[in-house]
Amino acid sequence: MEIQITGKNMEVTDGIKDWVHRKVTKLDKYVPRIVESHVFVKKEKYYYLEEITLLASRLRVFGEGEDKDNLYTAIDQACDRVAKQLKKYREKIKKHSL
Repeated sequence: MEIQITGKNMEVTDGIKDWVHRKVTKLDKYVPRIVESHVFVKKEKYYYLEEITLLASRLRVFGEGEDKDNLYTAIDQACDRVAKQLKKYREKIKKHSL
């Protein structure tokens, strides 16, 4: 899986890259054929915003998270939203295959 990380109004450090890689690679267990993921990290005036877009075969998933104080919490929120969508998709596929 290819993970692209883009930062706006902030520098993407190695710690942020490691955290994002750790969180996004865990999403592989829900849909094994994830082709690409794009992570957009942005610092606005009063909060951090993080957006994740995953591309898989026949699937595109988007999730975002925001937090006032901590960027890592915003990353966790976005990953949780994407994971929820992937779980729902996986259950839908299982029901149709029966």
